[in-house]
Amino acid sequence: MQKKELDQLKKENARLKAALSEAEYECQRLSIINSSLEAQLNESNRELEKNIDVLQSLKGDIENLVNNLKNSNQ
Repeated sequence: MQKKELDQLKKENARLKAALSEAEYECQRLSIINSSLEAQLNESNRELEKNIDVLQSLKGDIENLVNNLKNSNQ
């Protein structure tokens, strides 16, 4: 009876080790994906900052044009 229990524990131990190995692999895979997404997010943020700068510049240009038009109509 003790041999049967020992065999069962060995099987359970092997199953748990396999599950742990799978979990570690998945963790590494998700870590790689996370790094890639973080790089994409950083690049998107840089592009967004550039776009904001361009829009702010355009807003200033438009305000100047509006003021010039107002002054020329007076």
